[in-house]
Formats: sequence, structure tokens, C-alpha cells
Amino acid sequence: MILVLAGTKDSREVIAKLKQNGSSIIASVTTEYGANLLSDLDIIVKQEKLDDAKMKQLLRDYEVDTIIDVTHPFAVTISKTALEVSAKSNIKYIRFERGSIESREHELLIKVNSYQEAARKAKEFEKILLTIGSKNLDYFTAEIEDWQQRLLARVLPNWKFIKRVQELGFSPQNLIAMQGPFSKQLNQVLLEDYEIDLLVTKASGKTGGVDTKLEAALELDIPVLLITRPELDYNNLVKNYQELLQEVKRGEH
Repeated sequence: MILVLAGTKDSREVIAKLKQNGSSIIASVTTEYGANLLSDLDIIVKQEKLDDAKMKQLLRDYEVDTIIDVTHPFAVTISKTALEVSAKSNIKYIRFERGSIESREHELLIKVNSYQEAARKAKEFEKILLTIGSKNLDYFTAEIEDWQQRLLARVLPNWKFIKRVQELGFSPQNLIAMQGPFSKQLNQVLLEDYEIDLLVTKASGKTGGVDTKLEAALELDIPVLLITRPELDYNNLVKNYQELLQEVKRGEH
């Protein structure tokens, strides 16, 4: 049995590939939104936050022999737990993460290590598009004066996320509720139509849409503020589906 720690758009495709390969799968998600994304795949889906004890119990209950980590690059807590538990339990761990261009260098690409630093840098610009989700927008509203006129946030069109940003004070005029993936062309339309001076994003990999954001903004000579991901040593990283299936097959012997 394979446990897929889901949390990105790649999770569906990973599960589909594994099913085609004949693997038995259980998926773990932390939100109802994540569970709904997998509801039609005819697999067992567990919705709860897994700490050390809960993950060990799940591995025992379903006789898991392989963990495939497809969580968000910023979800370091669950990845650390999976790495530690798999090592102690002698269970194979595989991290799946498609390659991205976010490591490139460019004069308009500004890299920072935290949301606090990003907010301090962002206030130097006039019109700012935030594509960082809904959880950390408060760093920017606290740091930037007259932010209601300067900040534009793009979030998922889910009522929980909309409620969160509304409670911060975001109104329809500085809110874009859209479901990705977004093409370079669509990103450019938004950047131009809203007359954006700075794009803020997280280093969330290709699955998080970073590549098309960077391409869109830099092609228009719009600076990008990139919040880098936490450092984590994934001991078994694969970057495409072929490598993943080969690694799973190796674990069967």
C-alpha cells in the first residue's frame, strides 16, 4: 500500500499514474478542499492533520510500505514528520516535486526569506499583486500604508479563503478570486489591466504556477518579489512521473 501525502495540483496526476501502475493507494489531505479534489479517484482519502503518532498509526492500519510526499514545498512540518517516521519504520520515502525555473537569477527578481521581509520590500512599490494564498496577507496589510489602494490579492474562490481576506479588510476592488492554473498570457492580462508595479509570490515550484508568473512579469519588465522556501533535505527526490514510477518499482523488490 502506498500513502500519498497530497497537497498540490500534482497530487491527482501522481495518484492517477500510480493507479495505472496497479498500485493500491491511500491519500492524506488536511482540508475539505483537498479532499474534494480527490473525491472522484476511487481511492481511500483521509482528511486530518498527521502528527508523528497519527502517521505511525495510519501506516500500521493500512500496512503502508511506501510514502510519496506531494505536499506543498512550504509544508515542511508534514514533510519532516514523513521523513522521520519513514526512517524509523523502515518505510520507503519518495518526494515528488517537478523542476522549476524559480532558482534563476534576474535583475528584476528579488529573493527574500520571510513574509516580514517581503512586506518591508513591497512597500517601496505602489501597486502590488499578492499571489501567496490567504494565510499571510496580514504581514502586508500591517506594513503598508493605505494598503486598500495599493494591494491586490489573488486567492482561491473558496468561501473559507474569501471570508479570511474579508475579515482582514479586503474588499472586491482589491480581491481576485480565481482557480488556476494560470497561463503566462492570463497572468500578463491581469498584471497589465491592474497596472501592477510588483508581483509577490512564493517559491512553490512549477505546480504552484511560479514559472508562468515569473515569465509573465519579467517579460513585462515588472519586478517579482520571491519568498524562498524553507531548506529541507529530501533524501529521495524525483522530478517527473517516469522517475517516480521507477522509484516505486525499485521499492517492490
